[in-house]
Amino acid sequence: MNKLLTEEQLSERISVSMGTLRRWRLESRGPKFHKLGSLVRYSEYDLEIWLQGRPSGGESETARLPPKPARKADLLRNTG
Repeated sequence: MNKLLTEEQLSERISVSMGTLRRWRLESRGPKFHKLGSLVRYSEYDLEIWLQGRPSGGESETARLPPKPARKADLLRNTG
């Protein structure tokens, strides 16, 4: 069975304030959530999917890009 988490449980699990979770919902960011009347719940399955889509590891996206080619002006400046 897919367990549903409260805001408080999710906040504690991913070390993010409840205010941040609420802002993310307003901005359509963060893990998928479900409204049950006035209650907000997050499924563990949706949380795992969201976490798997987040960047991980020790390098940023830009660190994986090939270096930019040197500009001619920079090459001339470095050789003189």
